Amino acid sequence: MTETEVFHVKHSPASDDSPLDDTPLARELADLSTRRRALEHASVTLPTATRIITVSNQKGGVGKTTSAVNLAAALAHVGARVLVIDLDPQGNASTALGIPHSADTPSIYDVLIDDFPLADVVQSSPESDLLQCAPSTIHLAGAEIELVSLVAREHRLRTALETYLAATTDAPHFVIIDCPPSLGLLTINAFTAASEVLIPIQCEYYALEGLGQLMGSVEMI
Repeated sequence: MTETEVFHVKHSPASDDSPLDDTPLARELADLSTRRRALEHASVTLPTATRIITVSNQKGGVGKTTSAVNLAAALAHVGARVLVIDLDPQGNASTALGIPHSADTPSIYDVLIDDFPLADVVQSSPESDLLQCAPSTIHLAGAEIELVSLVAREHRLRTALETYLAATTDAPHFVIIDCPPSLGLLTINAFTAASEVLIPIQCEYYALEGLGQLMGSVEMI
């Protein structure tokens, strides 16, 4: 669309038979408006037991963190208590939720490696009182190696999460685990802790090859 056309759209309302009413942008806006109106009247039934969802794909840049934090925020918006566990050493989910995650911050690394109670590292997001996060720090980058020699190395997150849920009076309705772009011990811990897996994927052939490998890992676990 040229600058002239943009000016025309802004300052000259189109008539009913104008071709501007049938542009891709106009159709997209109409579709978004329809969906927004439908969602305003939607009823939400929150689960009685905590649902634990791992967001994973060994490929990077497919939208794992974006999917995880937006899903968490949307659930909190409709009244659900949500805990996001940031298992990615990059800490993007922590950043997105407004959670400090400097090197000296108690984090999910301390839970996995030093047996800290999960409750000691969980922080509330300034975005919502219903939204909490167990942040990542740069120390998590070395956790793959440190986990190798630990007892029950594949189940450490599951044990910590089960203990946390049993002890808290207001258990979250949803736990969303954001994984690193790999199939190492951090991701395996996320798989063993969760009962559901959400896999963001690009619509291309090579992504399907990676999906087959990921599904094989899920089946083995």
